Amino acid sequence: MQFTDKLKSLPNWLAKQPKAYQQGLGVLLAVVLVLSVVFAATGNGACAVAVDGQVVAVVKSKAAAEAVVNSLVKEHQAKAAKVKLQQQVTYKAAKDLKNEVVSEEELKRLLSQRLTFEGVAAGIQVNGSLKVAVKDKATADQVLENLKHSYQMGPDFKLGFKEKVEVVEVPVRADKILDQAAALKRLRGESDTPRYYTVKEGDTLWDIAIKCKVSPDDLIANNPGFEPEKMQIGQKIKMVGVPDPIINVVAVAEKTVKEEIVAAQQVRKNAKLPFGKTVVIQKGETGLKEVTYKIIAVNGLETERQVLQEKILKEAKPQIIERSAQTMVASRGYRPGGAILSPFGMRNGRMHTGVDLARPYGSPVGAYNEGRVIRAGWYGGYGKCVDISHGNGIVTRYAHLSTINVSVGQTVQRGQKIGAVGSTGRSSGPHLHFEVIVNGVPKNPIGYI
Repeated sequence: MQFTDKLKSLPNWLAKQPKAYQQGLGVLLAVVLVLSVVFAATGNGACAVAVDGQVVAVVKSKAAAEAVVNSLVKEHQAKAAKVKLQQQVTYKAAKDLKNEVVSEEELKRLLSQRLTFEGVAAGIQVNGSLKVAVKDKATADQVLENLKHSYQMGPDFKLGFKEKVEVVEVPVRADKILDQAAALKRLRGESDTPRYYTVKEGDTLWDIAIKCKVSPDDLIANNPGFEPEKMQIGQKIKMVGVPDPIINVVAVAEKTVKEEIVAAQQVRKNAKLPFGKTVVIQKGETGLKEVTYKIIAVNGLETERQVLQEKILKEAKPQIIERSAQTMVASRGYRPGGAILSPFGMRNGRMHTGVDLARPYGSPVGAYNEGRVIRAGWYGGYGKCVDISHGNGIVTRYAHLSTINVSVGQTVQRGQKIGAVGSTGRSSGPHLHFEVIVNGVPKNPIGYI
């Protein structure tokens, strides 16, 4: 007799047994049924895990499923306070699904894609708009403090923010909450993804710098071993990440310094002097002054310098010369003047594409030669900068200016004032950074002045 036939005959067999035996066997079967239900419900059998009623996966037991969900909850509770799961997770016994059972690691991956957690975090608002969320107020305060000091310029500077910045308590998805390092990077406007430029036919370093809105200095520094003169079509050049800060750090300080005064040379024409003859009537002497400045920097770069007080300690004497009424035709451009603080060439492991000339703050800067202004404004680390095209592929650059007196498209004459010496941009102090660029390639300015 088959087992199924025996099961069918079980009721008849049971009816022939004594009543007490029937009752005992009934209780035993009931216990077995209850235990089987409990066995399935308490995780000792395959368990289907559903999110909002939709089955996501089947695991070996309910206990394993709950352990995975609890681990996800704990991970998000570490990011914020009062974390809540936004979906309903249910468990039910799964029969005849042995081949579909997944590992706990796979279940965690699948649930991570489906589940969302919301908690209470500290939001950093900029001008009323939420920009970054971190775990708590203490973390937010530390991020803002680190942001300030990442642009520290010295102990004399007081740091603050250009924008209105507030820390507020906000409900936010836990996966949107950042750690300190990521939050700081976000507020500084930095990106981890590098950009590359592919060299095209006819490209020069100058062309690429203009297209990508970066300086030639930074391009060279960002590509070790890169030689502009040997660029090849199709070559990949790593671009300098140009941050777009969400919060701008303003640093303000008052500084008192002593500066030399140089009086402008006076030239008198003397028809009695022979051709090309020059006579010094009075030898020039440098003066000295004490100046108190209010210096303003944004994100580590000086943007403004205001004179608060000035005291002359020693008057300057101009050099006075007499020159023949007949002058020779100049073979070179106007000389910017000033001792060389830093020459053209490698400096601290990177290329210095110009010369730094010692000039007092506010000294006039003249155009090297006649030409057309092609840049007049802020240019990254160059600060306030003027570029002049002189034709034949020759461009001169004047950087770290305190003021600019020309505009793009304007034609200037040799020696015409285009601005004044300053310390804007990435500069250690007042000086004139002067460059000569020929067909997009920086050349040593000494050969041109």
